[in-house]
Formats: sequence, structure tokens, C-alpha cells
Amino acid sequence: MPHATLSRHGVLGIPPLLALARERGLDEDELLRKAGVARALLDDPHAAVPVEQVHALVQALLDRTGDPALGLDAGRHYHPATFGLLGAVAAVTPTVREVIRLFVQYSHLTFTFFLLEFEENERGGRLVFIEDGDLGPLRRFYLDRELAFVAETARSFWPETHQEILRSFDFDYPEPAEAARYRAHFGCTVRFDMPQAAAVGDFTNDRAAADTNALGLDVLKEHLQAFAGGQRDGDDVVDRVRREITVAVTAQRLLPDIDRVGAAVGMSGRALRRKLSAQATSFRALTDEVVAALAKRYLRDSTLTIADVAERVGYSEAASFVRAFRRWTGTTPDAFRDPTARRRPGAWDR
Repeated sequence: MPHATLSRHGVLGIPPLLALARERGLDEDELLRKAGVARALLDDPHAAVPVEQVHALVQALLDRTGDPALGLDAGRHYHPATFGLLGAVAAVTPTVREVIRLFVQYSHLTFTFFLLEFEENERGGRLVFIEDGDLGPLRRFYLDRELAFVAETARSFWPETHQEILRSFDFDYPEPAEAARYRAHFGCTVRFDMPQAAAVGDFTNDRAAADTNALGLDVLKEHLQAFAGGQRDGDDVVDRVRREITVAVTAQRLLPDIDRVGAAVGMSGRALRRKLSAQATSFRALTDEVVAALAKRYLRDSTLTIADVAERVGYSEAASFVRAFRRWTGTTPDAFRDPTARRRPGAWDR
């Protein structure tokens, strides 16, 4: 079963998956039973289910349809209203930049299994998707869904200008057999085998409408901030540290430092060490957990050498990575891999 740092998933994220099932002529109740989700829970907008049940529902959808690009169609069923108050605020937020910043800031109110980073410059920016844990074989579905949602939101919010806003969609996996379907779906440049998964935009003509109600927007944002604070009450320091480690390794390709991570979560390295100890864990244990999950995911990519994987998870020497991987898993990276996988030879392989 895929691992992600989220343990619960709001039921508001399930109806779009059921709408996709109906679109494909599938039996919703059968899918819910297979995933172990009680239909009665869907009547409570505040309910949540174990994240494993959501993964089981998605796996059942993939099994029933046999469509490896199903995530593209899933993205069409997630609308701003799906996100409740966050969607309401986004709908009246005046500029593209501000909408993206809003979703990045409140990503914990969405249903994504990725960490979001927004890299901006004067002309535009990149919304980068960083895997939060090991999603295993469901990763492609979730990544396709998130990027398709970005495209659908742009078309919905800016129907007249979305084509000049959306410049490219980057996927960090090899080009699939369905590549033409992706290019038709997004209607702009689509690139595969990229270093990072991202949506790239041009905001040169990004301007707020003249009739923007700034005071009304401020009131809505106050409500959103209060609501989001309540939702974060259960977001303990362990989850926050795990996310910061994930960002450091995937975005910077560096093994994180406890003082820097401590600063990111608002405390000194020493205080963070005590806090984690009180939670019966440690900074090293969390780092090992995150790096091991990422390493396993990269090792499933048969185009990457062991040295490539080592560099991606912050190790400058493949030998050090191999020793660490054996400590985490009890086996070597080569033994973990499918022995029939075809790899291009690298320095470590020879």
C-alpha cells in the first residue's frame, strides 16, 4: 500500500472520484465497498476516512477501467467548490499569482498528496509538485490529477486568457504511450522526463479586475485563516518536520540539517530535538523514513543508475547511499530493484 504522510482524508475529496466512476459506467457502491468506505460518511462534510481507503478506491478505479491516464479525467471533476471555503476565496481572488499562493498556503485543505512550491519571477512562475512520501503505483494517477486540476481551474477562472497564462506542464516520469492524449488535454506544451513535475505559467498580463472588492476579500480571508488554523490543530510537529525534510531532499537534493528544519517550523534545533523525543521519534529517524521512501520510488525508475538515485536523495557518493539503504531496508538498492529491469550503465554499476 502506498505511503504518504497524511493519515486521514476528508470525504469531500471522494465525490469527484465517484463522479468519475459514473462517467465510466461503474458501480459506485461496489467501489465504495471494495475501498471500505461507508456511504453514510459522505453525508457529513466534516468526516474523514483513513487515507488507505482513498488509495483503495483509486486502485479499484484503475483496475476497473484499465486506463493508465485516468488521472487526467479525474482532474476535471475537482472544482473550486470541492474545497469549500478555500474554493470560495479562490473564486474571488483577483490575480493568478494570488490564487496560486493561496492554494500553496492552504494546501492542507486540499486533497493533494504532494507538497507545493511556487517559484516566481517577474514574468511568471512554476508551481512545483513534490511527492510527500511514496505513493507507489498510484503516483502517476495523483500527479496527473493535480496537474489536470490546475489546467481546469485556469480555464474556469480565466476563460479568455488561460491560453496565454498556461505555458507548459512538466511531468517527471518517462513519456507514456498516451502522450498525444496529454497534449490534447492540456492544449499547450507538455514535457515528460523533466527533473521536476510542475505547471509553468506566464503572468505578464496578470491584472486585478477594476471591480475587485478588496474589503470583501479580506473578510473571506479572515474566515479562511481561522478555519485553517482549526484544521491544523492536529497537524503536529512530526508531520511538519517530515514535510520540511521532503522539501529539502527533493527540491535541494541535500540531506537536511536539524537547525535549518527547526527554524522552518519555528524553533531551535535543540528544542526540536526535545520535541521529537517527546513524540517518541528523532530527527534522524524521520530523515531516514523520508529518504528511504524517496529512494525506493526513484529505484523503480529503470532509467536511473544507483549513482543517479544517490545524488537525488542527497548523497554525493553512491557507496554511502548503498550503506545507508542497507541500514534502512536490510537489502541493497540492486537487490531491491526488479532484477529484470533494464538500466543504462553508470559508474557505480560497472
